[in-house]
Amino acid sequence: MDTLEPTAPAATAEAVIEVRDLCIGFGGRPVLRGFDLTVRRGENMMVLGRSGSGKSVLIKCLVGLLRPDSGSIRILGQDVLALDQEALDRLRVRIGFLFQSSALYDSMTVRENLEFPLRRHALARKPAERDARVREALANVGLEHSADLYPAELSGGMRRRIGLARTLVLAPEIVLYDEPTSGLDPITAREIVELILGLQRKYRTSSVIISHDLHVARLAANRIAVLIDGRNHAEGTYDELRAMSDPQIQRFFTSL
Repeated sequence: MDTLEPTAPAATAEAVIEVRDLCIGFGGRPVLRGFDLTVRRGENMMVLGRSGSGKSVLIKCLVGLLRPDSGSIRILGQDVLALDQEALDRLRVRIGFLFQSSALYDSMTVRENLEFPLRRHALARKPAERDARVREALANVGLEHSADLYPAELSGGMRRRIGLARTLVLAPEIVLYDEPTSGLDPITAREIVELILGLQRKYRTSSVIISHDLHVARLAANRIAVLIDGRNHAEGTYDELRAMSDPQIQRFFTSL
């Protein structure tokens, strides 16, 4: 696995995600308490944190599924919190979101699952265009021959791949990965990491990967932001974080 590594973004790459002083809580319990994050074009940014630290809350704020109590979020130059629903929907087309559960529709075939977002956003209206997009998305995840299968006929790793294919069918500029290797065996997890890196190389996508898995962080991330106590406690490459003497950072590495 050590041969895998992310592609470095251009030195002059602009910021495509800017999160500043983000705060949100539930039932009087703060979750994010002034979280900051910058992601550059073509970069894989990992947000690393323990279970329950607020990683999924953060990613839901980015796509407007949750509204923070305060702070700011700019994505692709747009103020997410100032957008009306129509403008937010247009922005979401440019952002892919891979759910941890893959979130496939059980009653639809793989092809129908991939066509659904195209129909919903009125993209690729001609059948031939939809078919071409579906075939390309499936080829990108190595499952070209699965189009007529149902989710129940797929393994866990295949469902995760199809979930990624459905994300890619809209050709997003940014991809948000919610625990992409959670619950997968080591071999399948490696395959998912290889896909993430392959898509970064092929399309120069910018990604936010949220996980508690340092193995994924080491292989897939250009930089890692460590979410502790609701804040970006430390940030750097895997090697830079490993060299830190901060005991809160070292707890992640001593658990390897």
